[in-house]
Amino acid sequence: MRSKILSLLFACWILPPAFAQSIDISNGRQQAPHPVDLVLNISIDEVQNRAPAGIIVQLSSDYSFVSRNAPTDQESQQTDKSGTVIFHTLTGTHEVRITGDGIVESSRTIEILQQQSREIENIVVRSKPGSGQFNVAEAGSTGVVSAASINIPAKAEKEFQAGSKALEKKDYDAAKKHFSSATELYDKYSLAYNGMGVAQMALGDAPAAHASFEKSVQIDDHFAEGYRNLARLALADHNFEQIDELLTKSLLSEPLNAWALTYAAYAELQLHHFDAAITHARAAHAVPHPGLASVHIVAARALEATSQPDEALKEYHLYLDEDPNGRDSARARQAIESAPKPKTK
Repeated sequence: MRSKILSLLFACWILPPAFAQSIDISNGRQQAPHPVDLVLNISIDEVQNRAPAGIIVQLSSDYSFVSRNAPTDQESQQTDKSGTVIFHTLTGTHEVRITGDGIVESSRTIEILQQQSREIENIVVRSKPGSGQFNVAEAGSTGVVSAASINIPAKAEKEFQAGSKALEKKDYDAAKKHFSSATELYDKYSLAYNGMGVAQMALGDAPAAHASFEKSVQIDDHFAEGYRNLARLALADHNFEQIDELLTKSLLSEPLNAWALTYAAYAELQLHHFDAAITHARAAHAVPHPGLASVHIVAARALEATSQPDEALKEYHLYLDEDPNGRDSARARQAIESAPKPKTK
């Protein structure tokens, strides 16, 4: 039962047949993991305020090693002057921990799908109250830090960090215990409820995990990761209305998340909200989105549905440019070949 529920959340999200060959969100757990590049863009308080050089980012993996070049199961790097680090790792589940002067230590789980060759994540961490180290851009700001997340007691944060370390070690019972202690010490700890949800899923308790993720976004309605976790659960149920609602909320806080943009577009296509699907798909194309080339198939289908064949044709070409041997390559080539040819004089 435990493995069945785990695969439900992280691996075997089976899509309707009409689109199952376009966006494949099964992680292929029976397949050997393959090399990928994981690009992490770190921001402070708001997505527009990129972290300085020197922030420490540690990556841990489910596998016996993380890096193609390192024999250990952990690797650390420091952000460059644009707030970015790049890890050469493998597909699967990874834990990311971010630490540094002037910021609150942060961690999150990242699932890199089997079909991906590159994953890009935009992560927003919090500055320590009163540190005065980081100047947050105000113009056009969309990032909001809740008051609840600023006032975390030291003991609660210590329990949260212990829970995060237990997750890295796959000691899910201990993780749940520490996250529970953190929420008992501070019942507005959204990150701890999110961590609790991850541990509960690993222990096979999907309903409890859903409740924990729900609690995390009730406390902090700008908590994009919580909304994405709920959307992943909704994917298992093919609940496209809920997927769209949750990811739209997540994008208010992290508008550059390519995964959220892509799957919001996919859900909207299924709901026949074609204009919204086109908007989100083009927004996904505007940011780095390796491994998510099928967003152009989503855009093409939405454009065809709105009688824009020329624009749809461009999307098929974009798909082939990005993934010429991908699972949708035959579909894209067929669409291009069957398109009316321009009349010659």
